[in-house]
Amino acid sequence: MAESHAGLGITEADFNALVEDLVDAMEARGIPRAAQNRLLARLAPMHGDIVSP
Repeated sequence: MAESHAGLGITEADFNALVEDLVDAMEARGIPRAAQNRLLARLAPMHGDIVSP
């Protein structure tokens, strides 16, 4: 994950916007909150590899 995102300059704000967009899309499609949380829980550990320091 770190290698594929290296040099892209992804900021904390970019990452947060992605999460908000994902939640909005899942809400719009009626995805249950538990399923949303499972997806977000899989994304969260990747934060450090995606966001540039």
